[in-house]
Amino acid sequence: MTVKSVKESGIINILEERYSGDTILLIATAVDNVPSVRCVDSFYYEGSFWIVTDLRCNYVKEIQNNKYAMISDAGHNRFWCEAKVTGHPLNAENKSIREVFLKVFHNWYKEVNNESLDSVCFVKATPYKGYLHKDKTGYNFNINKDTVNITKTTHHIDVKLEPFW
Repeated sequence: MTVKSVKESGIINILEERYSGDTILLIATAVDNVPSVRCVDSFYYEGSFWIVTDLRCNYVKEIQNNKYAMISDAGHNRFWCEAKVTGHPLNAENKSIREVFLKVFHNWYKEVNNESLDSVCFVKATPYKGYLHKDKTGYNFNINKDTVNITKTTHHIDVKLEPFW
């Protein structure tokens, strides 16, 4: 095992490479120690995962009551995050990130999101620790402690399965 800083390890580059585009991910939240998981359309940008959604969604209400959430790509990659609602897309403080949403989700953003509704919002989920892998190497990281434990993986996680039909 090798221990490096977050910057030295290259994990930020891996996160950007893997998740900076339009990506379906899982977000897990909990109420009274009962977890709930759902799929969201997301992207990674400047250290956080971003989601456009609606204030009336259960997971948004759950984030408003408990900022801790987990993001996963449904594989072995998982990220413990602090999540928050950043407000309506047309709020002045969301102007620059809205431009990123329009670029990343250019094929469907305006068609799907009715910004005339007051309930449309952005959610920002910022990882503080997690695990990801690339090229038979596992990266177990803690951003708050600025440490990344790097190990070689010898099991199936890098195998890309093809459908048999």
